Amino acid sequence: MTTGRIEAIQKILKEKSIEEIDIRFTDLLGYWRHVTIPVTSAPGDLFLRGVGFDGSTLDGMSSVESGDLALVPDRKRLYFDPFTKKRTVALFGNIVDCVTGHPYSRDPRGIAKKADSLLKFSGIATDSFWAPEFEFNLLDKVKFWNSQGQTGYEFQSIENPDASMDSDSHGLVHPTHSGYHAMFPVDSLHNIRGEMVSRMQEAGIDVKYHHHEVGRWGQSEVEVNFSPMLMSADNVMITKHIIRNVALENNMAATFMPKPIKGEPGNGMHFHIFFEKAGERLFFNKDGYCSLSPIARSAIAGILHHARALCAFTNPSVNSYHRLVPNQEAPVYRFFSGPNRSAAIRVPAYARTPEKMRFEYRVADGTSNPYLAMGALLMAAIDGIKKEMVPEEMGFGPIDENVFAEGYDTSNLTRLPTSLDEAMDSLEEDRDFLESDGVFTPDLLDALIQVKRNETALFKGNPHPLEHQLYFSL
Repeated sequence: MTTGRIEAIQKILKEKSIEEIDIRFTDLLGYWRHVTIPVTSAPGDLFLRGVGFDGSTLDGMSSVESGDLALVPDRKRLYFDPFTKKRTVALFGNIVDCVTGHPYSRDPRGIAKKADSLLKFSGIATDSFWAPEFEFNLLDKVKFWNSQGQTGYEFQSIENPDASMDSDSHGLVHPTHSGYHAMFPVDSLHNIRGEMVSRMQEAGIDVKYHHHEVGRWGQSEVEVNFSPMLMSADNVMITKHIIRNVALENNMAATFMPKPIKGEPGNGMHFHIFFEKAGERLFFNKDGYCSLSPIARSAIAGILHHARALCAFTNPSVNSYHRLVPNQEAPVYRFFSGPNRSAAIRVPAYARTPEKMRFEYRVADGTSNPYLAMGALLMAAIDGIKKEMVPEEMGFGPIDENVFAEGYDTSNLTRLPTSLDEAMDSLEEDRDFLESDGVFTPDLLDALIQVKRNETALFKGNPHPLEHQLYFSL
């Protein structure tokens, strides 16, 4: 980009009274990071060469001896951040190798872009569209600690049923075990969610709706409408940023942890997915099961076939597997179905027309890096389509019954992983489909596996408080 071009952009930003340019990128673990440049100091080659940073300080990003990387902003997407004191425009940065100028193999956003390009190059489809569901808890007080001799956490929510003893609750607690679609004022978070949605819409995110979720400890949900894959992954990062900051403005804390509170429903991040080719949806066939086309069923088969390895990306935390347990409104078996919510993949009953057909992957949660999770899911779907996999022939259903019902025979069903270590074992055994066409490189997968192995090792030799309750007096 020429100096004249950056000057033209600076002029536009000046007209909008923008003072700072914030270049943001997502690290391997899914954290959003940034570097801020005053508009008046932006170099003329910013959109060509970017700005350098040290990748060796970030888990799994690069080594100490070759840590220099660069962030080149993507000028296609601007986000005017409302939470900074100075007027700031945020740009998504693509990570490049400082020496070669080529995209860096361990850039999560770059991996999603490569997966998206592979879909187009394959001739299967021209676009994939994604709509995630955001489930999270809003808490009035959060404390946690872990030191030698003491460990624990304390959460408080005015919606906690025990809070009825607190005069601030005015007795407005959920009278049943379910807070699903509760009405305000019992739903004390309606206005806060409304503010979150307004900020999301200002950021160009098309919101479908918001409501209170089942959990009574401030569990909420915001659903968005479909966007192309890369935009949708970018929107995940913006949405989580908005939800956390609006919560903080209201003296609250937001968490996307899959299982923050025992005995309460966990938080997922379901992905609704469909493909298009030249503007025509590819997943509808009126004669198929739930009106699914052969391509849609092969995509489902590919995802379910690789589901255990996919959990390394869609459920990448130790906490993820406290949610993936029976009878907790989360799937544990690999099968698909119609509206059955115990399935890993379901086909919503309200989406059975050519214009609305999609399927919903219900396994994922909010600790996932959206670029890696969506990229891996897309690679599995492509693999299933290329190999013409048929889910019925592979033992993946369809199953329309509640498999958690008492007496249901689950002996023929294959489970999802029950731990993060088990998911990493599955990834080590099943990674060829990810490495196809160089989308996920071996060094990226090796680095991710090592980072997550180190993470699970932290729990070894570290007693859980429940163990003291069970064993202290033996």
